[in-house]
Amino acid sequence: MSDAERVPLTVVTAAVIRDGDGRFLLARRPEGKHMAGLWEFPGGKVDAGEEPAAGLARELAEELGVEAEVGEPITFAVHSEPGLRILLLFYSTRIVAGEAKPHDGQQLEWVAGSELRRYPTPPADAALVRLLQGTDRGPEGGA
Repeated sequence: MSDAERVPLTVVTAAVIRDGDGRFLLARRPEGKHMAGLWEFPGGKVDAGEEPAAGLARELAEELGVEAEVGEPITFAVHSEPGLRILLLFYSTRIVAGEAKPHDGQQLEWVAGSELRRYPTPPADAALVRLLQGTDRGPEGGA
């Protein structure tokens, strides 16, 4: 068994949310957190025994104060570094109640698809940014 295989796999979910103008919601990781200062699609770790979509809805309620409808998976990414292995699942998500407000010290920004590349992201988000780049309308969302 390799060293990488000994590190437990952490399942993380992220929401691809668009507002009425077609912009994507990004959150900037706060100081003191791993990869602080980088922009990511909001979400978080899935708890043991929790379904990924339910975990994403819970994380959005905790971190942004919104009720969200989690739709279909869009894509996934795997990220490894010493002592860390992450499976990141990206879901099309729509806000059905509330307005996204930072509850975890993060900064929020609604970003046009054509501007996504201007926001530095963690490596696991890079493939999704490339996928979304230049789209007029993608996963539906709402604010």
